[in-house]
Amino acid sequence: MSDQVTIEDVARACGVSRATVSRVINGESRVRPQTIEKVNEAIRALGYHPNLHAKALSGGGTDTVALMLPGVWRSYHAILIEGVEEVASREGFHVLVRTKDYLEEAERLFDEGRVEGFIFRNMDRAEEHAKLFSRLARRGIPFLLIGNPLGDYPAIAIDNVGGGRMVARHFLEHGFRRMLYLSGPADHADSQDRYFGFRVGLEEGGLGPEAILRAEGDYTTRSGFEAAARLIPELEPEAVFAANDRMALGVLLYLRKRGLGVPGDMAVVGFDDAFFSEYLSPPLTTVRPPIHEMGTTAMKTMASILRKPGSLTGKIILPTSLVVRASCGCPFAPGEGSPLFDGSFNSE
Repeated sequence: MSDQVTIEDVARACGVSRATVSRVINGESRVRPQTIEKVNEAIRALGYHPNLHAKALSGGGTDTVALMLPGVWRSYHAILIEGVEEVASREGFHVLVRTKDYLEEAERLFDEGRVEGFIFRNMDRAEEHAKLFSRLARRGIPFLLIGNPLGDYPAIAIDNVGGGRMVARHFLEHGFRRMLYLSGPADHADSQDRYFGFRVGLEEGGLGPEAILRAEGDYTTRSGFEAAARLIPELEPEAVFAANDRMALGVLLYLRKRGLGVPGDMAVVGFDDAFFSEYLSPPLTTVRPPIHEMGTTAMKTMASILRKPGSLTGKIILPTSLVVRASCGCPFAPGEGSPLFDGSFNSE
């Protein structure tokens, strides 16, 4: 019922005019304290949500975009937010960041007029995301995705396939013939794409799928450690490619516990270039996604969508780069770690 409550309902409930209720909502001073209290009580009792779009008509809208994140513990979210806000500030937009229960709150934020569009960093809960996106699309609410493309919705993604392919090529340069791929959850699209690219790269070098051993983790350090402890003694791979740096860290911790040297006894490569990667011992070779550029590109795209309703936008795929340090067996000195490959071979 609260979705159907109007400002007129509030006015009737407390016996004042619509204009008076509007002045209370807008915080104007020309209202008696007793009336303010009465109006606020009616708003709470009826469950009325003020429409801030109507409130901001004279100013042309709220100019606010909601950035919906699945959590703030991931270090790269700070870089992503920085990229979004950099463009938003330049383009005259505000950014509202939400991390808690955003799947349930998105439509309410729009209906209340608090935001004009959404940028979603979608990672998991694919079915729930898909249902929300379907509802937003039917209602014509502007949104785009950062991460896994779902359906034909506008999306900013990274070249996970190209990243996996670069790791495969680098392993081949080292002469590895037996490799372990440590994936994320089985239904995670990023992990699947990284595996696909890894397999393609090895096949281009003459190795078949049998050269890749597979284990599943959940992107945590513990899952990397446990997968390594379960499979490395049995499978004895020459190199491990982990679908993210946290699992790669787990592998390094297990190998150290076993007294095995990296890269002497086994090479390890991760994905994400997490903040800790260059400080590990040995420093971790990893695939670097263009996180800041993902943020700036997403906000530029959203600004275009809002300013030109109906404008066509599709999927934008940004290249990754391989950051070579020491864990793969390459020579390395402190302060090094610039991208060796930038993914340009993908255009061949």
